[in-house]
Amino acid sequence: MLYVVEIRRGHHELSTMMARIREWLDAQRFEPDAFRCTTEEATVTCRLEFKFESEAIACAQAFEGEVRPLG
Repeated sequence: MLYVVEIRRGHHELSTMMARIREWLDAQRFEPDAFRCTTEEATVTCRLEFKFESEAIACAQAFEGEVRPLG
């Protein structure tokens, strides 16, 4: 099963958010299976997929995101 973390922010925060997430992942030595960003009218959603629930929960807590099981 994969665990999905979705983090939503405003468009103006995209580059800062992506840099912070990458730095945090490197510091934790976490490797998500996928890392995608999509844009909507007023927001950007970063979606990270993890194999381990504990990593997904830690990421969601660090960035005020939501965890959803996938599969």
